[in-house]
Amino acid sequence: MPAATPVRIVVWDNIGNTLLGVRPWSTWDDRQRTRLLEEDGQAVAHAPAFDQIFAEAGYQTDLTWLYDPNKLGAGFGTLLDDYAGRTRPFTDTADFPEIARDADIIVIHKENLPPEAIADTPNLRAMLHLGQDYRGVPSDALRQRNVPIAATPLVNYIAVAEHVWAFILNHVKKLPGQRRHMDARAYVDSWGLYPGTENVRDLTLGLLGFGEIARPIARVANAFDMRTLYWDVRRFPELEEQYGVEYVPWDDLFAQVDVLSVQLALNPQTHGIIGAKELALLKPNALFINTARGKLIDQPALIDAVKSHRIGALALDVYAEEPLPPDDPLLTLHADPSYNVTLTPHSAWQSPWTWIRDSQALWHDAIRALKGETMHHQV
Repeated sequence: MPAATPVRIVVWDNIGNTLLGVRPWSTWDDRQRTRLLEEDGQAVAHAPAFDQIFAEAGYQTDLTWLYDPNKLGAGFGTLLDDYAGRTRPFTDTADFPEIARDADIIVIHKENLPPEAIADTPNLRAMLHLGQDYRGVPSDALRQRNVPIAATPLVNYIAVAEHVWAFILNHVKKLPGQRRHMDARAYVDSWGLYPGTENVRDLTLGLLGFGEIARPIARVANAFDMRTLYWDVRRFPELEEQYGVEYVPWDDLFAQVDVLSVQLALNPQTHGIIGAKELALLKPNALFINTARGKLIDQPALIDAVKSHRIGALALDVYAEEPLPPDDPLLTLHADPSYNVTLTPHSAWQSPWTWIRDSQALWHDAIRALKGETMHHQV
């Protein structure tokens, strides 16, 4: 057997998604292993670890994973331990050039890498971004050097978009109320009728942020002939016709929509960006959805708006504090049908197979680049 070819890989991923789906089988927790095996009896073979994927392709990896200890939460359990000896706390992009100087492959996820960070990387064979919205990649600088770029679609982002639509249809078709109506046998004198249901096409959807999750949400809205507005820190004129969306200023978005879905990234600039002022602009019958990050919103102000019925309905998958404390007032509102609150436990992006498919698609593309082949998600 020929000796494995050494390859230097630098990953900048403060969250951990790039490596989550290729962790060693033994370190998945018992519940996850059970679920994977229930869904696929060959799960062990179909969920190979990072080193195994590269070894089978003939490579020996020298990996450095850069992460922000303030952003990487406890939700991924022992993920840092899985890559012990190959991780490095990282908060200053000024250190990146030295770290990446001899890299063959650079991978980033939802980060902004300036062109000067990769100016002195003579061995660089490819840069990969986990996620189709690769605006943080220094594309022009890489193309000038003929270094290929790949933007891998995130299966878990599509899962979040589906969750948003579950929230929307649950609200518009009044499914919780219809369930109670049926349970109470209250339909006898009103068969075929239930008050308050609407047609999606008659409503206006607002997307706060127009990244990789918002775009499939917009695609579905377009299929429903629903008017869709968006705001983002930058405008995407090249995508507006493709997705059937209109750009509007910040305040106008809140004031005009019947359904508002928050899809912003959380960073120092967006922390608490939605407060009482923005919530007061919403229509009194509007549905407010957040599947992004809880700390984007002033949660006490949100709770107050719901309590006082200044918002028609609320659907949340994310919270300022997670897990949501058992005595949180949101749970009290959730239990009272008059407030039209739907809560889910940050589950929109699940299951483990979404993590595995995301990571595998990314790393198999890296192997294609090393072999001189065109990557499947090359842009």
